[in-house]
Amino acid sequence: MQYFDMHSHILPNFDDGAGTVDDSLELLDCLKKQNVSNVCFTPHFYTNEMSVERFIEKRRAAYEEFLPYKPINMNIVLGAEVYVTKFLFGSDDLSGLTYGKSRYILTEFSYSSSFSNKALQQLNMLIENHSLIPVLPHVERYDVLMSDKEALQELRDMGVIIQTNIGNYTKKTSIFKRRKLLKLIGEGMIDILGSDAHSMTHNTPEVYSQAVDMIADKCGARTVRKMMQNAETIFTAALGEQLSGEYTDE
Repeated sequence: MQYFDMHSHILPNFDDGAGTVDDSLELLDCLKKQNVSNVCFTPHFYTNEMSVERFIEKRRAAYEEFLPYKPINMNIVLGAEVYVTKFLFGSDDLSGLTYGKSRYILTEFSYSSSFSNKALQQLNMLIENHSLIPVLPHVERYDVLMSDKEALQELRDMGVIIQTNIGNYTKKTSIFKRRKLLKLIGEGMIDILGSDAHSMTHNTPEVYSQAVDMIADKCGARTVRKMMQNAETIFTAALGEQLSGEYTDE
């Protein structure tokens, strides 16, 4: 089975993630040793601080500097963790913010968001006006979604893909939180995994295999396979090998 990291800050010298190429290579090597050979670089894009065009240009330059050092047999997709504000919609073309060549876009909101009218309207604009498929990162950070399953289901009914960080599936996480998240995974409410790796000490990717093992133990190996298939659908579309690829939750 192929493993995928759908959310990371491994692009060097760009945001608050990997500071140098060596840092980036250390993180990738850590993932590779755990059989993770498909990684998404999703640096922060704070839409209230920079234009879409400026972000894309800066990210392109950073990625081109990294490319000569890209490890052999490591598949990398370039994307962005887009902090959604009203300023995002000042641009008519958001396609450069998606995972590679796909229509999937990683969209972060304020952790205090209630996911009521404003956030839902913004998600709907991405879906209806821009023909994009939002992916919500680290769902565990949104209190309202953790306490109100109906709110989470409403996002899923809109077509939003739900991502969770691997750091929540180790014994270092509180039992209460871990059990709640595992229950959501078992119920099919959470779709894909990401490390959200910034460094070997901040959201370390070292726990990827621990997380997969725990999910398999508590929710079944079939659930892990399904999550990886979900990730593969997005990743393959991002590579342009399946441009019409659609995520399904069958």
